[in-house]
Amino acid sequence: MLRFHELAPSPNNLKVRAALVFKQIPFEATPIDPTDRSNLVEISGQELSPVIEDRGIVLHDSEAILHYLDANYPQTPKLYPPARNERKACDAFKESIDRKMARPWFPVFFYGLGLREEFDERAPLRFRQALSWLEEQLGERDSFGGEQQAPIMDLRAAVWACYAFPPPGLTARSPAMKKVQQLLAADPAQTPRLVEALAPWFERLG
Repeated sequence: MLRFHELAPSPNNLKVRAALVFKQIPFEATPIDPTDRSNLVEISGQELSPVIEDRGIVLHDSEAILHYLDANYPQTPKLYPPARNERKACDAFKESIDRKMARPWFPVFFYGLGLREEFDERAPLRFRQALSWLEEQLGERDSFGGEQQAPIMDLRAAVWACYAFPPPGLTARSPAMKKVQQLLAADPAQTPRLVEALAPWFERLG
């Protein structure tokens, strides 16, 4: 069985977990102690997560893992579209969403984890504004409606949005997510299409 070494609240780790659940790939999750990564170094030769062990292969870097899963589990639902130009569009969306969401997320997340002493009062508003932008970008797409050919785009959106709307399973695995949610103070009524469209992904992150 595939083994997934994860640091629960990290976006890259959440991305891989959502992909594994979406593709219905059985896996065993091993939590990483952020204060002691010696076991991770022993397994992968480096200390960054996520890391997977599968069929004798050890792989780190979330994007490499996502492509590996699509290539090596071809009978499971595809994350990426088949056409090269469509895959490039997915990559372009990743770059834009990461730029838009990460900057206001970073100070809130690290304050919520207790890794920053001062709180940037402007960051939650900027994150909520980014959520509104994200809702516009998603439009009426539905990863699970049968016509969506690029679920990777919605997966990436859900990973960022889940900090504002974490499912119970995620807050149970990582209680810090609840603190981050409280700091962001996002109202789901302000982004109803976003919450509805990404609800199935939130379940897979839980």
